[in-house]
Amino acid sequence: MKPDSPTPVTDAELHAWVDGQLLPERAEAVAAWLLQHPDDARRVQDWQSQRLGLQGLQRAVLEEPVPIALARATRPRRRSALPQALAASVMLALGFAGGWWVHSPGAPGPTLAKAVPGFVQEARTAHVVYLPEKRHPVEVGVAEQAHLVQWLSRRLGVPLQAPLLQDKGFALMGGRLLPGQQGEARAMFMYESATGERVTLHISTLAEAAGRDPAAFRFTRSGETETFYWVEDRMGYALSGNLPRDTLAALADVAYQQLRP
Repeated sequence: MKPDSPTPVTDAELHAWVDGQLLPERAEAVAAWLLQHPDDARRVQDWQSQRLGLQGLQRAVLEEPVPIALARATRPRRRSALPQALAASVMLALGFAGGWWVHSPGAPGPTLAKAVPGFVQEARTAHVVYLPEKRHPVEVGVAEQAHLVQWLSRRLGVPLQAPLLQDKGFALMGGRLLPGQQGEARAMFMYESATGERVTLHISTLAEAAGRDPAAFRFTRSGETETFYWVEDRMGYALSGNLPRDTLAALADVAYQQLRP
Protein backbone atom coordinates (compact mmCIF):
# COMPACT_ATOMS: atom_id res chain seq x y z
CA MET A 1 0.00 0.00 0.00
CA LYS A 2 1.41 3.35 -1.01
CA PRO A 3 2.07 5.62 1.96
CA ASP A 4 0.14 8.86 2.19
CA SER A 5 1.81 11.86 0.60
CA PRO A 6 2.97 14.62 2.92
CA THR A 7 0.48 17.39 3.52
CA PRO A 8 1.08 20.24 1.01
CA VAL A 9 2.80 23.27 2.47
CA THR A 10 2.64 26.95 1.55
CA ASP A 11 5.48 29.35 0.78
CA ALA A 12 4.71 31.14 4.02
CA GLU A 13 5.31 27.91 5.93
CA LEU A 14 8.59 27.32 4.09
CA HIS A 15 9.80 30.80 5.00
CA ALA A 16 8.76 30.26 8.61
CA TRP A 17 10.63 26.95 8.60
CA VAL A 18 13.84 28.65 7.37
CA ASP A 19 13.50 31.36 10.05
CA GLY A 20 12.85 28.84 12.82
CA GLN A 21 9.42 30.38 13.44
CA LEU A 22 7.24 27.44 12.46
CA LEU A 23 5.09 25.87 15.14
CA PRO A 24 6.44 22.47 16.29
CA GLU A 25 3.27 20.61 15.34
CA ARG A 26 3.66 21.76 11.71
CA ALA A 27 7.44 21.44 11.44
CA GLU A 28 7.35 17.66 10.97
CA ALA A 29 5.00 17.95 8.02
CA VAL A 30 7.24 20.55 6.35
CA ALA A 31 10.31 18.38 6.93
CA ALA A 32 8.58 15.40 5.30
CA TRP A 33 7.49 17.56 2.39
CA LEU A 34 11.04 18.79 1.69
CA LEU A 35 12.45 15.29 1.71
CA GLN A 36 10.08 14.32 -1.11
CA HIS A 37 10.12 17.59 -3.09
CA PRO A 38 13.69 18.50 -4.14
CA ASP A 39 12.59 21.63 -6.03
CA ASP A 40 11.16 23.14 -2.86
CA ALA A 41 14.22 21.95 -0.94
CA ARG A 42 16.49 23.84 -3.34
CA ARG A 43 14.37 26.97 -2.93
CA VAL A 44 14.78 26.64 0.83
CA GLN A 45 18.53 26.28 0.32
CA ASP A 46 18.62 29.53 -1.66
CA TRP A 47 16.71 31.36 1.05
CA GLN A 48 19.07 30.06 3.70
CA SER A 49 22.07 31.17 1.62
CA GLN A 50 20.56 34.66 1.34
CA ARG A 51 19.99 34.69 5.09
CA LEU A 52 23.62 33.76 5.76
CA GLY A 53 24.81 36.42 3.35
CA LEU A 54 22.79 39.13 5.10
CA GLN A 55 24.10 37.99 8.46
CA GLY A 56 27.63 38.24 7.11
CA LEU A 57 27.05 41.83 5.98
CA GLN A 58 25.89 42.75 9.48
CA ARG A 59 28.63 40.84 11.34
CA ALA A 60 30.38 44.05 12.46
CA VAL A 61 27.13 45.32 13.98
CA LEU A 62 26.57 42.06 15.83
CA GLU A 63 30.05 42.34 17.36
CA GLU A 64 29.46 45.83 18.75
CA PRO A 65 29.27 46.13 22.54
CA VAL A 66 25.85 45.57 24.07
CA PRO A 67 24.61 48.51 26.20
CA ILE A 68 24.10 47.26 29.74
CA ALA A 69 20.56 48.64 29.90
CA LEU A 70 19.68 46.60 26.83
CA ALA A 71 21.52 43.51 28.06
CA ARG A 72 19.44 43.60 31.24
CA ALA A 73 16.14 43.83 29.36
CA THR A 74 13.71 40.96 29.73
CA ARG A 75 14.61 38.14 27.36
CA PRO A 76 11.89 36.80 25.05
CA ARG A 77 10.32 33.44 25.80
CA ARG A 78 12.45 30.63 24.43
CA ARG A 79 10.93 28.81 21.47
CA SER A 80 10.92 25.12 21.01
CA ALA A 81 14.11 23.73 19.46
CA LEU A 82 12.15 21.19 17.38
CA PRO A 83 11.86 23.26 14.15
CA GLN A 84 15.57 24.09 14.20
CA ALA A 85 16.51 20.50 14.94
CA LEU A 86 14.32 19.27 12.10
CA ALA A 87 15.84 21.84 9.78
CA ALA A 88 19.34 20.63 10.56
CA SER A 89 18.45 16.97 10.13
CA VAL A 90 16.59 17.51 6.87
CA MET A 91 19.37 19.66 5.39
CA LEU A 92 21.85 16.97 6.37
CA ALA A 93 19.78 14.27 4.69
CA LEU A 94 19.26 16.33 1.56
CA GLY A 95 22.93 17.27 1.41
CA PHE A 96 24.14 13.69 1.43
CA ALA A 97 21.37 12.43 -0.84
CA GLY A 98 21.35 15.21 -3.40
CA GLY A 99 24.99 16.27 -3.42
CA TRP A 100 24.39 19.87 -2.30
CA TRP A 101 24.79 21.66 1.00
CA VAL A 102 23.62 24.88 2.61
CA HIS A 103 26.34 27.49 2.18
CA SER A 104 26.86 31.04 1.03
CA PRO A 105 29.85 31.37 -1.31
CA GLY A 106 29.65 35.15 -1.37
CA ALA A 107 29.36 35.67 2.38
CA PRO A 108 32.49 36.83 4.25
CA GLY A 109 34.10 34.33 6.58
CA PRO A 110 34.37 34.72 10.35
CA THR A 111 36.30 37.82 11.30
CA LEU A 112 39.00 37.90 13.94
CA ALA A 113 37.92 39.31 17.27
CA LYS A 114 38.92 42.89 17.88
CA ALA A 115 41.94 43.39 20.12
CA VAL A 116 40.82 43.40 23.74
CA PRO A 117 42.14 45.97 26.22
CA GLY A 118 45.28 45.18 28.16
CA PHE A 119 43.45 44.83 31.46
CA VAL A 120 41.23 42.13 29.95
CA GLN A 121 44.27 40.18 28.79
CA GLU A 122 45.66 40.48 32.32
CA ALA A 123 42.37 39.23 33.73
CA ARG A 124 42.29 36.17 31.48
CA THR A 125 45.88 35.29 32.29
CA ALA A 126 45.27 35.56 36.04
CA HIS A 127 42.10 33.49 35.75
CA VAL A 128 43.86 30.68 33.90
CA VAL A 129 46.79 30.69 36.34
CA TYR A 130 44.83 30.68 39.59
CA LEU A 131 41.69 28.79 38.57
CA PRO A 132 43.15 25.27 39.13
CA GLU A 133 44.91 26.12 42.42
CA LYS A 134 43.77 23.85 45.25
CA ARG A 135 45.72 25.08 48.27
CA HIS A 136 46.41 28.72 47.36
CA PRO A 137 43.74 29.99 44.96
CA VAL A 138 43.64 33.33 46.84
CA GLU A 139 46.17 35.36 48.78
CA VAL A 140 43.76 36.50 51.51
CA GLY A 141 40.75 34.36 52.37
CA VAL A 142 37.16 35.39 52.89
CA ALA A 143 37.62 35.15 56.68
CA GLU A 144 39.60 38.39 56.40
CA GLN A 145 37.31 40.04 53.86
CA ALA A 146 37.36 43.48 55.50
CA HIS A 147 41.16 43.49 55.61
CA LEU A 148 41.34 42.23 52.01
CA VAL A 149 39.11 44.99 50.64
CA GLN A 150 40.89 47.71 52.62
CA TRP A 151 44.31 46.45 51.52
CA LEU A 152 43.38 46.25 47.83
CA SER A 153 41.65 49.63 47.98
CA ARG A 154 44.79 51.22 49.40
CA ARG A 155 47.03 49.63 46.77
CA LEU A 156 44.80 50.63 43.83
CA GLY A 157 44.14 54.08 45.29
CA VAL A 158 40.35 53.82 45.02
CA PRO A 159 37.66 52.43 47.32
CA LEU A 160 36.79 48.87 46.27
CA GLN A 161 34.18 46.32 47.23
CA ALA A 162 33.75 42.62 46.59
CA PRO A 163 30.33 42.09 44.97
CA LEU A 164 28.04 39.53 46.57
CA LEU A 165 27.08 36.76 44.17
CA GLN A 166 25.49 34.30 46.61
CA ASP A 167 22.06 34.73 45.04
CA LYS A 168 23.54 33.35 41.82
CA GLY A 169 25.18 30.45 43.62
CA PHE A 170 28.73 31.77 43.91
CA ALA A 171 30.37 32.54 47.26
CA LEU A 172 33.42 34.75 47.75
CA MET A 173 36.60 32.77 48.40
CA GLY A 174 38.92 35.74 48.85
CA GLY A 175 41.26 37.68 46.61
CA ARG A 176 44.75 38.77 45.81
CA LEU A 177 46.91 41.65 44.59
CA LEU A 178 48.20 41.37 41.02
CA PRO A 179 50.60 43.40 38.87
CA GLY A 180 49.51 45.12 35.68
CA GLN A 181 51.45 45.19 32.43
CA GLN A 182 53.17 48.42 33.44
CA GLY A 183 53.59 47.50 37.10
CA GLU A 184 50.26 48.96 38.21
CA ALA A 185 48.38 47.36 41.08
CA ARG A 186 45.40 45.20 40.13
CA ALA A 187 42.84 43.43 42.32
CA MET A 188 41.24 40.05 41.84
CA PHE A 189 38.37 38.44 43.72
CA MET A 190 37.56 34.75 43.29
CA TYR A 191 34.17 33.09 43.74
CA GLU A 192 33.18 29.43 43.87
CA SER A 193 29.91 27.54 43.47
CA ALA A 194 28.76 24.55 45.51
CA THR A 195 29.79 22.31 42.61
CA GLY A 196 33.32 23.72 42.46
CA GLU A 197 32.97 26.08 39.48
CA ARG A 198 34.98 29.27 39.87
CA VAL A 199 34.82 32.79 38.46
CA THR A 200 37.26 35.64 38.96
CA LEU A 201 36.60 39.38 38.98
CA HIS A 202 39.61 41.45 37.92
CA ILE A 203 39.58 45.17 38.78
CA SER A 204 41.88 47.78 37.27
CA THR A 205 42.37 51.54 37.46
CA LEU A 206 42.69 53.04 33.97
CA ALA A 207 43.74 56.29 32.35
CA GLU A 208 41.13 59.02 32.71
CA ALA A 209 40.26 58.94 28.99
CA ALA A 210 39.42 55.24 29.09
CA GLY A 211 36.00 55.58 30.64
CA ARG A 212 34.37 58.37 28.65
CA ASP A 213 31.99 56.10 26.78
CA PRO A 214 28.82 54.81 28.49
CA ALA A 215 29.32 51.51 30.27
CA ALA A 216 28.69 48.56 27.99
CA PHE A 217 29.17 44.83 28.34
CA ARG A 218 31.69 43.37 25.94
CA PHE A 219 32.65 39.74 25.76
CA THR A 220 35.62 37.80 24.54
CA ARG A 221 36.53 34.14 24.56
CA SER A 222 39.90 32.42 24.71
CA GLY A 223 39.88 28.62 24.80
CA GLU A 224 37.34 27.58 27.42
CA THR A 225 37.45 30.94 29.21
CA GLU A 226 34.65 33.43 28.63
CA THR A 227 35.18 37.01 29.85
CA PHE A 228 32.63 39.79 30.24
CA TYR A 229 34.21 43.20 30.72
CA TRP A 230 33.14 46.81 31.02
CA VAL A 231 34.54 50.24 31.88
CA GLU A 232 32.95 52.60 34.38
CA ASP A 233 34.60 55.99 34.83
CA ARG A 234 38.29 55.16 35.38
CA MET A 235 37.70 51.55 36.42
CA GLY A 236 38.00 48.45 34.25
CA TYR A 237 36.18 45.28 35.31
CA ALA A 238 36.56 41.79 33.82
CA LEU A 239 34.60 38.76 35.00
CA SER A 240 36.02 35.46 33.72
CA GLY A 241 34.79 31.90 33.99
CA ASN A 242 34.64 28.59 32.17
CA LEU A 243 30.85 28.83 32.11
CA PRO A 244 28.09 29.21 29.50
CA ARG A 245 27.90 32.79 28.29
CA ASP A 246 24.37 33.40 29.59
CA THR A 247 25.37 32.19 33.08
CA LEU A 248 28.42 34.45 33.17
CA ALA A 249 26.38 37.36 31.81
CA ALA A 250 23.91 37.02 34.68
CA LEU A 251 26.79 37.12 37.17
CA ALA A 252 28.31 40.14 35.41
CA ASP A 253 25.00 41.96 35.63
CA VAL A 254 24.75 41.35 39.40
CA ALA A 255 28.35 42.51 39.88
CA TYR A 256 27.77 45.59 37.77
CA GLN A 257 24.72 46.65 39.76
CA GLN A 258 26.75 46.55 42.97
CA LEU A 259 29.88 48.19 41.57
CA ARG A 260 28.34 51.09 39.67
CA PRO A 261 28.92 54.51 41.31
